[in-house]
Amino acid sequence: MLVVSSALMGLAVFAQDTPTNGVAEDVGQSKSRRSRRSGGGVYKDESVVDKGIPEREEPYYPISPKSKFYSAKKAEAFRLGEHYYRKFIGKVAPTNVPFADVYRGPFRVPRGNIDIGDMVYGKDRIRIRGQEVWMTANSNRLEFFQNKRLSRYIRTNDTQTVPALSLEQAYAQALRYLDIFGVKIDSRAALAKLYWGSETPPPEGIAAIWYVVWVPTDGGYPYDEFVKDFYNPCIGICFSEKYGLVSFTNALFPPPPKTTEVRIPREAAIFKAEKAVPLVMLTPYYRQCRMPGFKVSGVKSAELRIAYPNWMLDPARAIWPWDGPPKETRLCWIVRFITVDTVEREKGIKLFPPDVLIYVDAATGEIVGADFT
Repeated sequence: MLVVSSALMGLAVFAQDTPTNGVAEDVGQSKSRRSRRSGGGVYKDESVVDKGIPEREEPYYPISPKSKFYSAKKAEAFRLGEHYYRKFIGKVAPTNVPFADVYRGPFRVPRGNIDIGDMVYGKDRIRIRGQEVWMTANSNRLEFFQNKRLSRYIRTNDTQTVPALSLEQAYAQALRYLDIFGVKIDSRAALAKLYWGSETPPPEGIAAIWYVVWVPTDGGYPYDEFVKDFYNPCIGICFSEKYGLVSFTNALFPPPPKTTEVRIPREAAIFKAEKAVPLVMLTPYYRQCRMPGFKVSGVKSAELRIAYPNWMLDPARAIWPWDGPPKETRLCWIVRFITVDTVEREKGIKLFPPDVLIYVDAATGEIVGADFT
């Protein structure tokens, strides 16, 4: 699917807790003390929460139908969030933290902490936060469960620097957490990451937890990662050896390609793709984001990956912007070209040349999509 930038497309990306490692790591605040306005209109110092001090009272759902803040859709979303919270919190909540009693109380959602609908995942998708547990779900699937309060507490209180578990033991523990959430690893899921510590250095990352991530693979081929900031199918578990589960991710896998047969040689795919680059630059999708005047100057990469057709060169079929999860996939030669500016710009103006990606079906040679930086 075609992606240029979140700003241009107006997508509400839930990316602050979904970094490039493909699983919900707590990227968190860039400063140890940071105040923000909550949905209930109360300023909170989040560093206080880290020490286990109870939060101040604020308005929360369910709101009376007679209230001016009432929304039937949000009331239904609250009930769905409450269902998943009650179903799992007793099995994964920490018991050895100063705020353990919080999880024994009723599910409380501050006003302003329910979002409904998503341009990528559908109008029924909800995002909800209660007791500092962040969830993303729809009526039949929990996709994301993160104990944000615990992750902040671990960052500021856990001094463990060396893991006690072996890789095999950590993997087994991750499987036990998946079992709690009713998720089984099937043949399409390949272990992508299993490590202790964060790819993101503190204070943003959390060093004292395990990250276990599975990604889809079909026929031994990986999936395209160019759109991972918007659509990143994976299964993931983050947990602390001392305090337990930090987050669970279960992003829906796309359908597998109908074939993984490769009939088109790499060189043939490159030369065919090169001819399509000027056509990409004529499309309205490119022209609303980029200036004209660039020309192919080389090939950065040409890889076999499973991709999501966006039919950029066919206006009747082009997927722009996202209108839902991908309905089909193809094994493609993804050819990435570098470009050079051929226009003498005004003095002092230098444009950054875009990379252009062309997706060539590895079985048929059909160009099924394109993208650019």
